[in-house]
Amino acid sequence: MGRSTGLGKRIIEQTFNGLGYEITRIGTGDGYERLSQKYSNYQCLKLHVGCGPRILKGWINIDSTDMIYMPYQMFADKYYPEEIRGDKSDFFTFDITKVGLPLPDNSVDVIFHEDFLEHLNQRDQVIFLAEALRVLKLGGIHRVSTPNLAASMRAHSDFTKGLAGVYYDEWNTWHHQNVMTAAMLEEMSKMVGYSKVIFTEKDKSTSALVPLDNRPWADRPQLDGNIFADLIK
Repeated sequence: MGRSTGLGKRIIEQTFNGLGYEITRIGTGDGYERLSQKYSNYQCLKLHVGCGPRILKGWINIDSTDMIYMPYQMFADKYYPEEIRGDKSDFFTFDITKVGLPLPDNSVDVIFHEDFLEHLNQRDQVIFLAEALRVLKLGGIHRVSTPNLAASMRAHSDFTKGLAGVYYDEWNTWHHQNVMTAAMLEEMSKMVGYSKVIFTEKDKSTSALVPLDNRPWADRPQLDGNIFADLIK
């Protein structure tokens, strides 16, 4: 879903065109309305936000770009088995920070996203967290995986050099807008109204509903390269 849309489209186009895959576009603009009509069909409401090409079966997969439904071979064989792959009926195109979620208060069982939150600016991070909190059931888990600013700066910056020692790629190369530390994520989450933030590790969510983490890949080899946290309503 995030502000990574432009970069994401270019990367996806270049990668798949180079491999000889054809990208299939699906229409934008109807995802909000379609979800408002379909959500009651789900026995368990599970939101996968900023899903990109990883569309999970049985989940409500949301992204703001329409360049999503494409051949899965490259991702599927490496990252997830066929039994958990969704299709375009599981995918909904709209921007939560602009229109919100067409879901009732206290209706969602679990929310999951990875390498998404950092692509929002600070204002939209607050908007998104507030809207997610609204729809989440009391005691529900909002699972976050996002790059760790402290780990990135520790690995790549030398602040003794001043401006020349700052690692700009965290923003410039990856089009991140507001990268957080664990303390920043916790403070913002509690400010919005989450009762508790539990920091864990990759694939170690406190909720059995949360799928295995797909990110980060080899671009963040340090153990704390990403923050993994369960936000509790």
